[in-house]
Amino acid sequence: MSGSIKLKLKIITIIFFSAMGGMLYGYDIGVINSAFLFIKDDIPMSAFETSLLGGSVLFGGAFAILVAGIVADIIGRRNTLKLSGLVFIISVWMIYESSSYEFLLTSRLVQGISVGFITVTVPLYLTETVPSNIRGVAVTCFQLFLTAGILISNYVGLLFESTRDWKAMFLTSLIPALIFFFGCFFILKSPRWLILKNKDSEAKTVLQNFFSKSEVESQVKQVKDTLKDSGQSLLHIFTNKHYVVPTVIVISVAILNQLTGINSILQYSSSLLKEAGLGGNYVSIVGGITITAINFLTTLLAVFIAEKIERKFIVTFGTFMVAITLILTGIALVALPQSSIKGWVLLIGLICFVFFFAIGSGSYVWVILSELLPNNIRSKALGLALFLNSMASAVLASVFLPITVSLGDSSMFFICGAFTLLFGFIVLKFVPKTTGRSLEDIEKEFMK
Repeated sequence: MSGSIKLKLKIITIIFFSAMGGMLYGYDIGVINSAFLFIKDDIPMSAFETSLLGGSVLFGGAFAILVAGIVADIIGRRNTLKLSGLVFIISVWMIYESSSYEFLLTSRLVQGISVGFITVTVPLYLTETVPSNIRGVAVTCFQLFLTAGILISNYVGLLFESTRDWKAMFLTSLIPALIFFFGCFFILKSPRWLILKNKDSEAKTVLQNFFSKSEVESQVKQVKDTLKDSGQSLLHIFTNKHYVVPTVIVISVAILNQLTGINSILQYSSSLLKEAGLGGNYVSIVGGITITAINFLTTLLAVFIAEKIERKFIVTFGTFMVAITLILTGIALVALPQSSIKGWVLLIGLICFVFFFAIGSGSYVWVILSELLPNNIRSKALGLALFLNSMASAVLASVFLPITVSLGDSSMFFICGAFTLLFGFIVLKFVPKTTGRSLEDIEKEFMK
C-alpha cells in the first residue's frame, strides 16, 4: 500500500470515528421530539415536567462542557472521547430501563453529560490533529454528522409511530454509540496535547503521519513556542491582552450562534408548522423531516467547499442571509391569516433559514471556535465558550414557545433576526481569515 493511500486512510479514520460523536449529539436532539408523543403513555407528566425533561440534556451538557476542557487536558483528547462514548452507552441503557419520571430525567441528564463532553472534545481533537489544509473539512464533518443524527432520529421516530415504542427509538442510538466508542481506540492521539504533556517523542511519531522529518521538527517548535505559558487560569486569560481578544470573539460567536434560534426552530418546527395551518400531525412531521433533510444536504455541500472558499466570507454571507430570512418570515407571519398558505410560506421560510445557517455558521462555527484560540488556552477557553453556548440554547428553548404564545408567532423570528444581524457584524468586523493557515500563524495575528 502506497504512502499516500495510508495517509488518506488514517485521515479518514480520524475524521469518521471522531465525527461520529456529532451523530450522537444530533440523535440526542432529534429523538426526543417523536418520543415525547408516546412517553406519556407509560410515564404521566405535567407540562412543566415535560419541559424539564426536554431541557435536562442541555443542563447536563452545560455542566459537562464546563469541565470537559480540564478533563481533556488531564487524560487527553482521545481518552475523553472514549469516556464520552461509554457514558452515552450507559445513558441509553438507563433510558431503556426507565419506569419512573425521576429515573428517566436522571438518564437524560447523564446523556447530556456525554453530549457535553463530545461538544467540546471532538472539535478540539480534530483541530489539533489533522493538517491545516483539511482542518475545515474535518471539523465541518462533525456538524455534518450532527445534522445526519437529527435527520435519522426524526425518520426513526416516524418508523416507530405505529408501535408507539419510545424506548426502541432511544435504543437505536446504540448503533452509532458503539461505532463511536470502539472507533476511538483506532484514532491517533492529539500531537499538541502530547507536546503539552512533554511527550515530544510520541508527538513526533504522530506528526510523521502527516509531515516529513524536517517539517516535524518545525511543527514541534511552533507548538512549543505557543505553549510557553500553558496552564493558565480563566482569570489570567481575561487579564492578558493577547488572550482576551480571541476569547471574547469566540464567546460572542458561540452565544450568538445559538441565538439565531437554530436549535429551538428545529425542535419546534413541526409544532410551528401545525399551528400556522400547514396540516395535521403527519404533514407537519414530514415538513419537519424535510427541514432536517435540507439541513443535512446543505452541510454536506459545506464539507466540499470548506477549503475552497474563505471561511470568514461564507460565514458572514450565510449569517446575514439568515437574518434577512428570519425578518422576512416574521413579516409574512404578521401579514398572513392562519391558513394552509401561511403554513407553506412558513415551511419555505424555515427551509431557507436552515439552508443559509447550514452553509454558513452552522457548518463552520466549530472550526472558528477552535481556530481562533491560542494553543495553551484552547481547551479551557473553548469549554467556557461552549458552556455559554449551551446555556444560551437552554434559555432560548425555555422561552421560545411562551414568547410566541404571548407576543405572536412572529415575535421570536424578529428577536432572533436582530441577534443574527449582530452576529454577522461581529464576524465581519472581528473574525480574521483562517482558511489554510496554521493555528500558530493565526495565534500570532492576535499577538500583534
